[in-house]
Amino acid sequence: MTRLSDDLASLSADAYTYLYSLVTMDVSRRQQTAPGASDRPGFGPANQFHHLSEFPSADFRAVVRPNFDTLYSSAWLDLTGGPVIIEIPDSQDRYYMMPMLDMWTDVFASPGKRTSGTGPQRYVVALREHDTSQIDDAEVIVAPTPYVWVIGRTQTNGPADYASVNEFQKGLSVTALGSPTTSSEEPVDPTAEPLRIVNAMSAVEFFTRAAEVLRVVPPHATDNSVLMRIAGLGLVPGRSFDASRFGSDEIAEIERGAKSALASIGDVMRLGTVANGWEVVTKSIGVYGNDYLARSQVTLVGLGANPPEDAIYPLLLTDSDGQPLSGEHDYRLHFAAGELPPVDAFWSVTMYDAEGYQVGNEIDRFAIGDRDNLRFNADGSLDLYLQHVNPGPELVDNWLPTPRGPLGVTLRLYAPQRAALTGAWTPPPVRRV
Repeated sequence: MTRLSDDLASLSADAYTYLYSLVTMDVSRRQQTAPGASDRPGFGPANQFHHLSEFPSADFRAVVRPNFDTLYSSAWLDLTGGPVIIEIPDSQDRYYMMPMLDMWTDVFASPGKRTSGTGPQRYVVALREHDTSQIDDAEVIVAPTPYVWVIGRTQTNGPADYASVNEFQKGLSVTALGSPTTSSEEPVDPTAEPLRIVNAMSAVEFFTRAAEVLRVVPPHATDNSVLMRIAGLGLVPGRSFDASRFGSDEIAEIERGAKSALASIGDVMRLGTVANGWEVVTKSIGVYGNDYLARSQVTLVGLGANPPEDAIYPLLLTDSDGQPLSGEHDYRLHFAAGELPPVDAFWSVTMYDAEGYQVGNEIDRFAIGDRDNLRFNADGSLDLYLQHVNPGPELVDNWLPTPRGPLGVTLRLYAPQRAALTGAWTPPPVRRV
């Protein structure tokens, strides 16, 4: 039995926060690449792209807050057997991004229109120890971890645009230059959300899983301080977690620390700033450094988040009077002339219910934005109508239907300009009418 001078609950909380993103990514990877997973959109074997070929339907519940601006292309890269080559076709000037996330959820490369243009591209993704000297005509991207998640998003201007986007998706390819050495892994429930699986784990289950992942996935070079600290729990890269070292009272303290950490992770209000009822997050997204709490919180609310330079997602918390939003009321979102969301790509406003799901409506519209046939006012300003009842033929082009009860609204800015990133521009308030 081990007696520790340090506070076990505090150690456990720090370790849980540090490892939360890693464990969630591991569960997601194994779930999405498991044998038989291919019957779910975007799921399938590693080292292949798997696509969503159309926007989610009204009854889609696989993820919360899906977007209706882009079609997804997902690939889990397994570099345990050697490098892989990724080829991207010419997008014909279409906006897209292909962020690559390591197992700690850091985006270490993000090919796409913003960074590398829209012409054909070829990359070799490799670990530092891999020999890539014999690979020609490919830009080398060094991956920090042996598993990489590529989450591609391609601009899609409504259902009429599906065929063109699907053609681009068909041109995306992954070629493995070796045979992955990943052994058979413990199965993961393919129907449960990864976060529910992780959040339901006991501390012992969580740390046991984390230790197994740390046998394969290296920490970041800047993690030495936290690694020295959590070694007090027996969490050392390359070693198993031995819960038998602790007595029942100590296990209870470890459990208490993990629960405390999960509660802190759930307090996501610290992530951003609030203006006009909108929470805007432009920092600590995509690249987290040693801010492990922010990293965990982003994992909780949006696993796979991209850097703010690619997109930001202001979330509407209240109306202009500070009141919760409800489909029992009518609202207006007014953009003054010259004050539309500042973007180099495109923007949209998406409607959800309180749980983050789209709700069917009479015009089958879940989002509205700059690629729609919007009607501007005579002075150049724009009014969007957020309400449950059709406002009539003169206003229907600017109508975003709401569900009956509590609702959620997300504003999406793709390739946001500096004004949006610095806070010089903020979304206008949503007013009850």
